[in-house]
Amino acid sequence: MNEERSTYRSGRIRGRLAGVFCLMLAAVLLPVLAFAAPRTNSDVKATYLNNAVITLSATGANATYCQLDNGAVVATTTCVTGVYGPHVLKFWSTDATGAVETAVNGPFFVDEDVAPTLECNAVASYVATASITITATDNFHGSGVDFVCYRVDGGAYQTAVSPASVAATKLLVARMAKVQVGLVDLMAPVDPTLPPPHEDRGACASCHDIIVPTPEPTSTPEPVVTMSPSVTITGTGTHTLEYWAQDLARNATAHVTKTFVITPQVVPVVPVATSLTINVSPTALKLGRSAHLFGVIAPNMADRTPIRLMVRKAGQTKWTNLAPYVRSFGGYHWSFYYHPNTRGTYYFKVQYSATATYLGSTSRTVTVVWK
Repeated sequence: MNEERSTYRSGRIRGRLAGVFCLMLAAVLLPVLAFAAPRTNSDVKATYLNNAVITLSATGANATYCQLDNGAVVATTTCVTGVYGPHVLKFWSTDATGAVETAVNGPFFVDEDVAPTLECNAVASYVATASITITATDNFHGSGVDFVCYRVDGGAYQTAVSPASVAATKLLVARMAKVQVGLVDLMAPVDPTLPPPHEDRGACASCHDIIVPTPEPTSTPEPVVTMSPSVTITGTGTHTLEYWAQDLARNATAHVTKTFVITPQVVPVVPVATSLTINVSPTALKLGRSAHLFGVIAPNMADRTPIRLMVRKAGQTKWTNLAPYVRSFGGYHWSFYYHPNTRGTYYFKVQYSATATYLGSTSRTVTVVWK
């Protein structure tokens, strides 16, 4: 009987000790579990098209925060952006005790597939010179215009590149140079007898640059929404202008061709003023003798343009032409001999009719008396 009691007593003691150990273990573990930081997961992807929607889910948290591209910190479980280019979403959570989760960086890229729109102010015809402007506008709010290409009459393409594209190229070249410098420090070849990872290589960062996605919202320069290069074309005849554009996301427009005509410029001719002089010798003479009429037309007319000598005969009131024309000689002198059939006073003057080159003019009137 005493042996059975001893056996039961020892069993009860072991059970009590086990219960004490459980309570002690619970007392130790509960504070650890109570103060464990929350954990946040995301469905972030490497790339998005036109619009990125990222959802966060947290375990053991009472608040979740995120920060896009070093912007404002927002308490939310959803992040949305449609801005073209590289982005980094930083997110973390906190719990009721104040424990803060170590922030996680989620890099991603927003791409777009909307081509720019094109406008051209070309008209059907020009005089002497055609000045044409091609306007490319990126109708998506992200990437911006990269370049505008054009060519005249099927010749070589000319490219107008946006400042954003130039800046992006410079940035890319600078990064390539930086990586190449890092690659100069080479290590010994990998020992093929050792299984990977090759721990004999030491720290990986000592042999080459490790490219880690980090927040770089400025890597994509500010987009150029509109570009308007101008094209100047000369030469009479029919011409063609072919043009197209592309945005930074490499969305290209269709090629467009405009046809137009350039006509020569007609320069208006301003007629030159002229003047005529008339002289006579003698001014009084007997009937049967000739009076010498002469003078000068200015400026000197190398084409020996004819002038009209006009007379108002004695006893008449109307002027009549003497001979069809009086031709000049030496380019600007003119001369004519006249003798009437009747006595009296005669009046003379010379006229030059206007042409496309010269204005018309009339001389003074001279008098000759035949007795």
